[in-house]
Amino acid sequence: MPRGVKTFPGRLPFVAHTRPKPLPLPLLARWSWWILPILVTGAIALAVGLLRIGGPDLPFILLGTVLSLALVWIVVSTLNPARADRTCGECGEEALERLDPGTTRGVVCSSCGHTDRDASSWYLAEEEETTLEKIVLAERARSSESEPEEFAHASSADAAPNVEITE
Repeated sequence: MPRGVKTFPGRLPFVAHTRPKPLPLPLLARWSWWILPILVTGAIALAVGLLRIGGPDLPFILLGTVLSLALVWIVVSTLNPARADRTCGECGEEALERLDPGTTRGVVCSSCGHTDRDASSWYLAEEEETTLEKIVLAERARSSESEPEEFAHASSADAAPNVEITE
């Protein structure tokens, strides 16, 4: 053995009972594993009962009803878009306005003067019929330190800068 290398002892000291004893489970927790089989059996019994009452066409009727409800939900959500909530969190008045017309961030209450710089004012800007594209392009330009016109009027030559066009 090389000089200066220490040997590892052959046996480690025995440490008994390193894990704490688990606490006894309450009565409900000990029998909770029965819940799933009971639920599955109940679902099967309900399905058999519905088939006896409604006949073999009932599953198709139920499926059609569920799919129709989903379609109605999508149509209603599409035709009734979200509206801006102008309720102030401090005073409860319907008086929120955009803090800065150049961004979609920040609201101020015209009633009590409460200001929240982090709240989104996207829906408020949408209701005011502001050109959201200009605001978004200006925010992108601020984050990348370039002019908004560079994003708005990008040509095909800008899209592929490594391609040389010769005429």
